[in-house]
Amino acid sequence: MTPKNEAAGKKVAILIENQFEDLEFKVPYTALQKAGATVTVLGARMNDEYQSYRGTVSIKPDATATEVVAEDFDAFVIPGGSIRTNPNVVRLVTNANLQGKWIAAIGYGPQVLIEADLLKNKSATGCRAIRKDIENAGATYLDAPAAVDEHLLTARRPGDLPIFTTTLLGELGLAIEDTYLPDTGKHGHEWWELGQDWGGSTRRELTQALNTVIIGERYTLEAFKQYSYRARDKDLRLLFQDISELKQRHVNQLEKRLKGTFHGEVTWQALGSEAYAVLQAWLQSSDELSLMRRALGDLQTGVIDLYRLCNQLTDPLTVDLLNTVELDLARYEQKLAMFYRTHAGTRVEPPIPTTVAAIAQ
Repeated sequence: MTPKNEAAGKKVAILIENQFEDLEFKVPYTALQKAGATVTVLGARMNDEYQSYRGTVSIKPDATATEVVAEDFDAFVIPGGSIRTNPNVVRLVTNANLQGKWIAAIGYGPQVLIEADLLKNKSATGCRAIRKDIENAGATYLDAPAAVDEHLLTARRPGDLPIFTTTLLGELGLAIEDTYLPDTGKHGHEWWELGQDWGGSTRRELTQALNTVIIGERYTLEAFKQYSYRARDKDLRLLFQDISELKQRHVNQLEKRLKGTFHGEVTWQALGSEAYAVLQAWLQSSDELSLMRRALGDLQTGVIDLYRLCNQLTDPLTVDLLNTVELDLARYEQKLAMFYRTHAGTRVEPPIPTTVAAIAQ
């Protein structure tokens, strides 16, 4: 039993613009309301209905950043979106900083802090795409689920939301009745349950995501084994074998997460006869350069699909695992690309992609 909330009455503003990030809005919004805070959604224009990026949230702001002042609130939350272009938002956040109010930003949200010149000599984080922007603003970038520096709180992606939101609740002295909020330093905690309670990824969605990646890794594992059998160049054959071993490790780790945490069933079946026949037919008529192009396409597709999936889930441990798989594939993508360029010379063409989504159908 969580002690009775002694900080009820806290006022928190969430700053949004059209195409705001769904989960980065939904999870803090729900948790803060459950904790008894008064949550005000601030937009740029009166009477507008705002749509989220993925279309799961539609909301009419309670007020605009023009008509409120920083003194009205105890904290400000900034989900990802294009809100940095609103000068009234920048003014509001600048004044909030001067008054020592809590400012919490996630994903692309820290761009508002950059626009307000608040990151110089600070430690901060944000989505990987704005790492250089954060560093150029004078901050030390932390690859961590939540970074706290004085009254600034930042996070990288939706997968950090349970830790990010719990940190904000703690700093505001808020609690949720009958809900255990763990120490945010416990990164090994199963945070996904809080994420689910606050409108994030459900057990079913996480199970489906893991199975989708397992299907992709197992299919391409079989493909890379075939590539290694067909490769005439010894170094290329060894590279394909290394990638096969890597993908087998990925499958083992993913299945352990799926079955151990979520008690989910692995839906993968052995490579179907039709898919196997198509692959074999293609291999029979392909030269070494075509083999490299197809293999490179497999790796590139995996990197892109995993990056997208990492931005759709709110389980820190699952997202960390998927992120590791993505970075592993990206590393071998570069190795294979160098090998490909060396052998292709000027005959470089786009690789043949194989999407995880297509494999999963």
